[in-house]
Amino acid sequence: MQVFVCTDHKGHYPVGTASVVIAENERQAYRLLEARLQQVGLADEAFTLRQLDITTPKAIVLCDGNY
Repeated sequence: MQVFVCTDHKGHYPVGTASVVIAENERQAYRLLEARLQQVGLADEAFTLRQLDITTPKAIVLCDGNY
């Protein structure tokens, strides 16, 4: 499994968004997040996935409020 993050999908309010997806590959991750966003009423917007390197311990800040 691979870990992907997204910080540019549509949100309910004009603030940052952040999602994590665990999937076999990027294509599956995109479909999973797209389906989940549709379920919560945030469909029809393009977004970007970024794969995380999970081979090294680290902390990653996805959204720190600095716009």
